[in-house]
Amino acid sequence: MSDSRVHLKRRFLRLAVAVAVVPGTLAIAAVSLTVGSAAAGAAGCGVVLGTPQSTGALGSIVFVVPTAPAVAGEACNANVSVTGTIATAGGTRPSNVVGNGVPSSVTISFMPGQPGPDLLWQWSPHCADPASLPYDFFASVQGSGATSISIAGAASPCSSFGNVSSATLHAPIVSVPNPETYVGMAGGDGNLGYWLVRRGGGVSPDGGVYAFGDAAFYGSVPGVLPPGASLNQPVVGIASTQDGKGYWMVASDGGVFSFGDAHFWGSVGGTHLNKPVVGMAQNNVGGYWLVASDGGIFSFNATFYGSTGSIVLNQPVTGMAATNDGNGYWMVAADGGIFAFGDAPFWGSGG
Repeated sequence: MSDSRVHLKRRFLRLAVAVAVVPGTLAIAAVSLTVGSAAAGAAGCGVVLGTPQSTGALGSIVFVVPTAPAVAGEACNANVSVTGTIATAGGTRPSNVVGNGVPSSVTISFMPGQPGPDLLWQWSPHCADPASLPYDFFASVQGSGATSISIAGAASPCSSFGNVSSATLHAPIVSVPNPETYVGMAGGDGNLGYWLVRRGGGVSPDGGVYAFGDAAFYGSVPGVLPPGASLNQPVVGIASTQDGKGYWMVASDGGVFSFGDAHFWGSVGGTHLNKPVVGMAQNNVGGYWLVASDGGIFSFNATFYGSTGSIVLNQPVTGMAATNDGNGYWMVAADGGIFAFGDAPFWGSGG
């Protein structure tokens, strides 16, 4: 397993604000419907767990448990309770492992066409009483059965780690899958450069653009997180300011990160969302829209022109783009279907 997927800590706070929405007009080919915004979606989803794996270093064992939506291929947010337990096959637990068998609430985002994230439990130091018992690690999620891996022989007496008498099974974190994968791009002023953004929030100008263009580096998510911390929801999009001297990034939980001269107008990072955010676009007055996989729109210093938040779509929305004057936007679904709002003309679709 790649070390880049093992993030043992996350400490980050995002500001959430309420968003007022109004009805808009949705253009689908020659059909016009009046709808409201329901970006939070109608329902969340369930989770199934894959077979755990374990890796260890420096006195710690990390249990890595893959996740998938209960309905295969569904794009959704799962707000669930998960539990990690160290015990024998007969259910006997070591008495000196703090946090053992304690449920934790997590939000897991399943993105269109992307692998599910991993859940990571860290056992540090990996000691137990008595250490000689053949322990297993069990992971379970509400509404689903447990999955386990044998860790026979992994536990050591606490005395092996110095003057300690107990261990901790830390609360699980959600690990962004494939954090180095590029997931979006934004152009600079005058079409003289552009930025690429990675799922883990890293930004780099393209090699040629960095050398010959004017796409300056204004910062990235890893640079604003505390040492050792990482996102537990992936970055899904980026948009640049009009003058090309800054950019925003958005994560699947609706958290927004601002760099350069990009003004932070708010986010939905602390809001319960049943559908993940999948993209963003900027208008011509310094604001931005966020779009969820159901086509729901969140507007920040930007006019709301409509959404598909109350319509059942055949395929999830995967991205959006704004018109040049910022008075409209398009959305695209996974099947190539196009939805046009405001002054965005409908020119056809691939769906």
